[in-house]
Amino acid sequence: MFFLILVLIPVLRKPEFRPLFPSLFHNVGVRYRLVGWISLALLIMTGIFNLGYRGYGFADLVSGRLFEGPFGRTLFMKLVTVALILMISAIHDFWLGPTAGELLREDPLSPRGNSLRRAAVMMGRINFVLALLMVLLAVILVRGGI
Repeated sequence: MFFLILVLIPVLRKPEFRPLFPSLFHNVGVRYRLVGWISLALLIMTGIFNLGYRGYGFADLVSGRLFEGPFGRTLFMKLVTVALILMISAIHDFWLGPTAGELLREDPLSPRGNSLRRAAVMMGRINFVLALLMVLLAVILVRGGI
C-alpha cells in the first residue's frame, strides 16, 4: 500500500507517464491483488497459530472466553478490523475496480466509470487506514496496552 501511495501513483501522475497510467496501474493492481490476498491468507493463518501458541483453542472461541479481558477485547477489535479489510478488499478487487476499469477503457469520460473509480480510490484509502489500525492492534496484543 505504501508503495502504491508513495511511489507508483506520484510517478504515474507526471505528464510524461500520464498516457501509461491506466494500463500500468491496472496491471500493477492485478498483480498486487494476488500478492495482497496471499498476504491476507498468511496473516490469518499465522494469527490462528499464534492464538494456539498462547493456549487458546476452538472451545475458547465457542465459549466466548477468547474475548474476555483486555487481550480479548483488543483481539475482538483486531478481528473486526480484519473482517472489514476482507470485505472492502473483496468489493474493491472483484467488483468495483474491474467494473470501473472496464467502463473507463470503453469510454474514458464515462460518468459512471469515473464515479466508480473515485469510490474504488476511497475504498483503497479506507483499507489503508484500517491496515494501519490492524498493525497497531497487533502490537498492542503482543506488547500489552499502550
